[in-house]
Amino acid sequence: MNKVELVKRIVEVSTEEVNQKQVNAVLTALESVVKDVVLADDDVTIPGVCKVKSKVVPERTGKIMMGDKKGETYVTPEHKEGSVKIVKSLKKVFE
Repeated sequence: MNKVELVKRIVEVSTEEVNQKQVNAVLTALESVVKDVVLADDDVTIPGVCKVKSKVVPERTGKIMMGDKKGETYVTPEHKEGSVKIVKSLKKVFE
């Protein structure tokens, strides 16, 4: 399901009278807020859906396993990664 389909579906199931333009604006704002909060090293919980957070991945080394440089080592620098965890209530739907 893409964003257009999601907006249409939200308008269909909404108990309030909202239009596609309003739902699209809210989803766009949600995306912006989640990005800002996660980049600020805080967590965002979208009730009933998921928890989004960032984590720091420490520097690590590895070996190149194929190609002309096989056996050489490389370093992946410390960096941030996003993490999304589905909430328990939604996980139960898949059981």
